[in-house]
Amino acid sequence: MARALRWLITGLVIACAAGWALVQLLRGGQDASSTSSIVSMVLAAVGLAVALAGWEAARKTLPQSEDALKFAQSAAETLAKKILAAERKQFRALVGKDEEQLTLTFTRRPRDEHPGRGLERGQVKGSGPSADAGLPGIAAYYRACSKPRLVVTGAPGAGKTVLSLELVRDLIEQRTPNDPLPVRVPLAEWDMQVPFEKLLIGHVTRAGTTEERAEWIVGNGLVLPVLDGLDEMDPGLTDANGDPVYGPDGQQLPDPEAPRALAALKVLSNHGDTVSDFPLILLCRTAHYDALPRLERLQHAVGVDIDPLSHEHVAAHLTTVFEDEERWQRFAHGLPASEVLRETLATPWWLFLVKAVYHRRGDPSELFAHSTARALKDHLLSLFIPAVVDLRPSQYDAERVRGWLAVIARHLRSGPAAGERVDIHRPRLWPIAGVDRVRYADSAAAALVFLVLVLPWVLVRESPGSWLFAVAGLGAVLVARDVSRQAGDLPMCVPWGRVFSDATLRLVIDTVPVGLVLGGLGGLAALPSAWLADALGLGSLVSFLPALAGCWAVLLGLRIVHGSGLNHTFNGIYPPDVNAAVRWRYVLRGDLVFGCAVVVVAGLSMAAAWWVMSFSDVLVLSSVPILDVLTFGLMAAALRWVSDFGGGRRYLVFLLCLRKQLPYRLGRFLRWSHEGGLLRTSGGAYQFRHREFQRWVAERA
Repeated sequence: MARALRWLITGLVIACAAGWALVQLLRGGQDASSTSSIVSMVLAAVGLAVALAGWEAARKTLPQSEDALKFAQSAAETLAKKILAAERKQFRALVGKDEEQLTLTFTRRPRDEHPGRGLERGQVKGSGPSADAGLPGIAAYYRACSKPRLVVTGAPGAGKTVLSLELVRDLIEQRTPNDPLPVRVPLAEWDMQVPFEKLLIGHVTRAGTTEERAEWIVGNGLVLPVLDGLDEMDPGLTDANGDPVYGPDGQQLPDPEAPRALAALKVLSNHGDTVSDFPLILLCRTAHYDALPRLERLQHAVGVDIDPLSHEHVAAHLTTVFEDEERWQRFAHGLPASEVLRETLATPWWLFLVKAVYHRRGDPSELFAHSTARALKDHLLSLFIPAVVDLRPSQYDAERVRGWLAVIARHLRSGPAAGERVDIHRPRLWPIAGVDRVRYADSAAAALVFLVLVLPWVLVRESPGSWLFAVAGLGAVLVARDVSRQAGDLPMCVPWGRVFSDATLRLVIDTVPVGLVLGGLGGLAALPSAWLADALGLGSLVSFLPALAGCWAVLLGLRIVHGSGLNHTFNGIYPPDVNAAVRWRYVLRGDLVFGCAVVVVAGLSMAAAWWVMSFSDVLVLSSVPILDVLTFGLMAAALRWVSDFGGGRRYLVFLLCLRKQLPYRLGRFLRWSHEGGLLRTSGGAYQFRHREFQRWVAERA
C-alpha cells in the first residue's frame, strides 16, 4: 500500500508541475532564463520520480536467472551459522548439565494417507547405557525417507522438542550448499490469513537475516520448515455446554474437528508445485494427531512416534547419573515395583522433574507413597519451583516466583478462543497491567512528551500568537488520540545494543533519499496551489502556503519513511531472541535513534520543499517568518516521532501500571527463569518448560 501511495502522489505532483508550467508558458512574457527555469522544474519533477524508482528498485533488486540460486545459497550459508549457534544453546538449556543424556527411540507410525516409505525404527542417541548402535540417528533416518516430509508425534513430554533440536543441528552440520536450511516455525500463532510462504519469510528473517535475503532463500527452495505446535492451534474438546471434556488421565481431550489445525494441514498438503517434493517436518502430540480424520492428515509424509521410556532404561540412567548416592540407588532398584512411577517416568519430562526436585536434597523414594499418577504429578510440580530457587539462589523466593509465573500463566490462558497461548512475548504482556489503564496513561504521557518538545520553540518568540498555542494543543490531542488507538502494543524493538552499527547506517541510506525526494515533490505540489490562490485573490493563503507546504512535506516524508525505510531496516535484522532484544535501555536507545532520524529527514524534506518553492514568482519566501515554518515542521516531526516511536515510554508506563503483579526488572526475571529451567525459548519467545506445568501454575499456584 505504501508503494502505491508513493506512486500516486508522484504522479499527481508531476501532473501539477506540468500544468503549472503550461499555464506559465501560455501567459508569455518570460525571457530565456525564466523559460529555462520553468522547463527545469518539470524536468526536476520527472527526475525526482526517476530517483524514487531507482531507490526502490535498488532496495528490492533480486538476482535473476542463474545468479539467484548463487546469492540464495550464500545467504543460506551465512544464516546457517547463526541458527546452529542458537539451536546448540537451546539444546543445552533443555537437556541440562547431565553428562549422561537419555536415548530416545522412535517407531514408524501406522499408514496415513499417501504415506512415504521409511525405516522401521530410529533414535536420538544419548550417552547412556541403553544407546542402540544399530539404529540410525534422526538426521540419517530423515535422509533415508522416500519423501522429504516427516511427521513426528509423541506423548506430552516425550521429547519432541529435543528431537527437533537434534535434527536441526545435525542437518545443518551435514548440509551442502544445495540442501534446504532447517528453520523452526511455531504454528500456534500462525494467522491462517497469512500465506504460508510469507510465514516462512517472516521466520527466516527473524532467524537473523534481511527480508530480501529471506525472500531469496525461500524463493529458491532452500528452507526446510520444522513446524511445531500443531496441537496448540485449537482448544480442546468441549461438550454441548462449552465445558471441557477430560480423559482418564485428567487431560482435556483433543478436538477432532480442530478448524485451524485442519486448515493448516490442508495448506501444507497442497503447498508447492510438486507437493511430495516440498520438504517439511511436522511435530504434534500423538493423541491430537490421531484424533484428526485420517484423510485430512499431512499427505506424502513418513510418520514416526516417539517410544515411551522403559523402566529398565530409566533405572539404568539414574544409576549411572547418581552412582555414588545411595538414595538414588534405592529409588532405581525399587522402580519396577511401582506401576504408577513406571508409567509416569515413561516420558523424559517427568524424569527430568524427578531429578530436578531431588537433585540436591530429599529422598526420591518418598514418591512410592503416591498411589495415583495425578497425586504424584501434583507433588512433583509443587516442588519444582522451590527446587529451582534452591539450586539457583537469587533475590527471588519461591512464593514470589510462583506468584509471578501464575500471573503470566493466567494471562496466557485468558487469550483468544483460538486456543491456550504458550508463547510469552514481553511486548504482549501489557494487558496484565490493565488494558484501559495502560492505553490512557500512555496517551497522556505521549501528549506531555509532545508538548515538552514543541512548547520551547513556541516560547522563544518575542510575541507568540495565541494560534501557535492552539496548534500545539491540537497536536497534543492528536498524539493522545493516535497513541490510545494503538492498544498499548509495546515496545518497538531495536535489535542491537549499540547506536553506531550497521543498522544505523542502513537507516540513513533508506531514509535520507526518501526525505529528499518526497520533500521536493511536496514543494513542487505547492506551486500550482500558490498560482491558483493568487489568481483567486487569496493573498493571505499565498503568504501562509510556504509554512503549510513545509509541514505537509515533513508529514508526507516521515509517513512514507516509516512505512518503508524503518520497517525495512530494522525488521530485516531482527534477532532470534526477541525477549533479550526488548530490554528497556535498548528500546529507549532506539527511540533516540529514531528521533534523530525523524529530525534529519524532516529537515531535509523541508529544505528540499523550500528550494523548489524558491522557483515560484508568486511565493515570496523572503517575507515568510522562517521561525513559523520551522515551528510547523517541528510540530509535524514531533507528532510522527511521539506517535510511532514510543517503545521506551510505553514500556515504562506498563511497568508503572503493574501494581506489583510482576517484577519491575521483568526481563531479568524471565532470563533467570529460563536459565533455571522453568522456561524455555521457541521462535524468539519464552514458553513454560511444559504445558502441564503452565496449567498447574495457572490453576494451583
